[in-house]
Amino acid sequence: MSNQLPDILSVKTLPTISNMEIKTEILDPITASDTEIIFQLPKNGILDGGSFVSLAVTTANGVADAFFPLNTGIHGLVKSAFLMSGSKVIASTEDYGHYATMVRQFETPEHRAFVEQVKVGNSCDRWCELDAGVAGTAPVGASRLIPKDLEYNAGITAGTVPAFIKPTDSDTTTPVFNVALSQLIPFMRSRQLPLFAMKENVFLRLILNTQSAITDGSICCFPSGSGSSGVIKPSQVNIKFYSDHLYFLDGSMEATQKQIFSENGLSYIYEDSVLTTTQIPATANPTSPAIQEQKIERDIAVSGRTIRSIMIGEKFTGASHNLLGLYHADAESTDTAINFRINEQRYYDRDLTSPSMKYNELSKVMAKPLQVPKQIFSLDSEGNKATADNSLNQNSVYIGTIEAFQLPNGDNADRTNDLRGKSHYVGVDLTTSGFNVLGNGKRIGVKPITYQSTYKRTAGRQQPKEIRFYSNVERVINIKNGEVVVSA
Repeated sequence: MSNQLPDILSVKTLPTISNMEIKTEILDPITASDTEIIFQLPKNGILDGGSFVSLAVTTANGVADAFFPLNTGIHGLVKSAFLMSGSKVIASTEDYGHYATMVRQFETPEHRAFVEQVKVGNSCDRWCELDAGVAGTAPVGASRLIPKDLEYNAGITAGTVPAFIKPTDSDTTTPVFNVALSQLIPFMRSRQLPLFAMKENVFLRLILNTQSAITDGSICCFPSGSGSSGVIKPSQVNIKFYSDHLYFLDGSMEATQKQIFSENGLSYIYEDSVLTTTQIPATANPTSPAIQEQKIERDIAVSGRTIRSIMIGEKFTGASHNLLGLYHADAESTDTAINFRINEQRYYDRDLTSPSMKYNELSKVMAKPLQVPKQIFSLDSEGNKATADNSLNQNSVYIGTIEAFQLPNGDNADRTNDLRGKSHYVGVDLTTSGFNVLGNGKRIGVKPITYQSTYKRTAGRQQPKEIRFYSNVERVINIKNGEVVVSA
């Protein structure tokens, strides 16, 4: 069906030069509250994925020390996003803050630092080596990886988030960020909507997170010892949708409209995200260096769908990191073995165990590698291989403070605020051809995909876990006589 897609609805370089106009409309929401925002899009032109939502939050009166989770920024404000035609959901992203944090780790650090810091409010994406020649570095140690885009004191013993991306208590002074529609809704990364030929109104619905405590970490974090109120609210006056509408003047829009109002209408494949969440129970707490083995199997709810890839993030249930908020995926010091059972067959002949194997498979999902230092992806280089629990006996990362939170020292005695191993995402590419294009996903039968994992729990790491499976699925949209029908 993808070969029927008109070029003007595909996000790619057009084969011929066409005259085109772009009109941007700034939309206020038709429904707005602290928990939900709904925009109604004009039925004009072709909706472009470069359209964006401006987002901002305010703190409680007099509070000026809140900061966004270092790797997430304003993305944490959005809980779920839905693109709808009338009452039908065309595409959606649930637990959006977790999804956005995961996906943006594949962008280059330079893009995240120079573009997204201003647009999103993140502050821990570039890393460099702490220069041994800098005066006063002895307390934190030289030749360690250090976040590059924080602000540091003269001795480089303490870092803080830049003030210009910290929210304030006023709608007029708080920073305003923007999130592209193609980030919110994966559909818009490769496809565009012919609004001009759709009968029902199209809506963008955002469900927002709420925060009432400084330890919540859903929207903002607070410095160590802060006595501030933890209440964070959306700055409704600053939340708008900048809707870009494309108009082609070469007759291609008329040809597309003719196809939509033909006997069969217009059908094409697009990508969507399906979230499955599950829980893993706690185990007995072993005594170091012993381990506690735990085997689990969990079903991923994608029966009958066509799957392109699956990305997985897991952490202790409900855990909020003082600097990263809710948005991180934990690595263990031991190797966790994983596999999948798909259509009654094991996907890998041998379980994936080593971090290098998982990193390689993860790179196939996005057709590019995870752009983080190895210490942030895995603890493999930090552990003692002579012990069963690979207990950490090294630390190659900055050991000063960030927002007054003490990072693990050289002896790894307290890992409460550890930044290492916090982007340990796992992925599997299920495309049949190995090419990152639509139309080559794997068809799943009546039985769901089964995720199989064997943990080696270590001392103090026995707590229950939560796992999020983000399945990238292929769906079909049919627009006939202006009416929209989408496949499951």
